[in-house]
Amino acid sequence: MMKKFKLFLDLNTEEDWINGVQAGGYRFTGVNPFLHRYSFQKLASAEDFNPYTRLDFRDRGLRRQHYQDYQQLFNDSGWRLVTGSRHGGIQYFQQMSPASAHDIFSDERSKQRSRNRDSKRGYINGVFFLSYFYFFMHSGSINLLDPRSWYLTEGLWHMQGEWFWKAFAFETPFVLLRMIPAFLFLILGIYYFSRVIHNGYGLRRKGD
Repeated sequence: MMKKFKLFLDLNTEEDWINGVQAGGYRFTGVNPFLHRYSFQKLASAEDFNPYTRLDFRDRGLRRQHYQDYQQLFNDSGWRLVTGSRHGGIQYFQQMSPASAHDIFSDERSKQRSRNRDSKRGYINGVFFLSYFYFFMHSGSINLLDPRSWYLTEGLWHMQGEWFWKAFAFETPFVLLRMIPAFLFLILGIYYFSRVIHNGYGLRRKGD
């Protein structure tokens, strides 16, 4: 089993990369969407069927039965779900046989709608994460560029010697608990907006 870590800004690049790895004699077997860790299994021989992998994006959750119907629709066309969630997000499909069509979409318009759904979700996530970061940073006297403002102990920076180091060591874990989520939301917000910009979501909304 081979595992690779990779971060992508659009579904087309991710799809091409997965198929590129498969072309080297591996089969895609799954992905951890939170760690961006992709798993591949080595083919026993060069003659083994090496399927195409295609990506769809769902921006809404589905009831269990509807999700099963969604999978069956692709199964009837010769594609099986490798990994995905009925709660939405990226759905990874793989050919069931060499006779299956090489794409899960019937036309370019359908594929573009899937990509636009991904961009729309990225826009919503980006607004959410950056809004959280903005309100957090403006909810008090915290200055992002001044680490001293992250500490709330009154008079900390006027203390000296042992008293300073004790107070500093005591508050630092609380500072980390307070600031790490804020910076994580900043990074996630930038990441999702980068996806939106990379995909040109604003230019395609009318066609969605």
